[in-house]
Amino acid sequence: MKSAIIIDESLPIGLLANTAACIATGLFRDQPQAYGSEIHGADHMFIPITKIPILILKKGTRDFHEILRRIHGTDLHPMIFTKEGQSTADYNEYIKRTEGKSLSALHIIGIGIIGEDTQVTKVAGDIPLLR
Repeated sequence: MKSAIIIDESLPIGLLANTAACIATGLFRDQPQAYGSEIHGADHMFIPITKIPILILKKGTRDFHEILRRIHGTDLHPMIFTKEGQSTADYNEYIKRTEGKSLSALHIIGIGIIGEDTQVTKVAGDIPLLR
């Protein structure tokens, strides 16, 4: 299993981090097998994290819709995050801003994918790491 998050690298650093965090929470929602177990320290417990790497990639000159076309026909299900979601702290407002709208009417700022290694590589293998 492999995962990748492709982000609009022109976002300010705080919004980049927020985008990656929001996508990761949605991306791993239905993937309990991706999590490790609790780790008990001498005086604390570490909450489980994913056992698989999360590649953080920059979209560069690619269009997010091009990336979605690459995903089409695979078993990958994209976790799409938009500016409409990032610009509110109220989930009900996020619903109002996105429900019933086509992707072309929204401003995509990041896409996450998770699945079989070869499929993730097929979609994102030529997209550079965000450094």
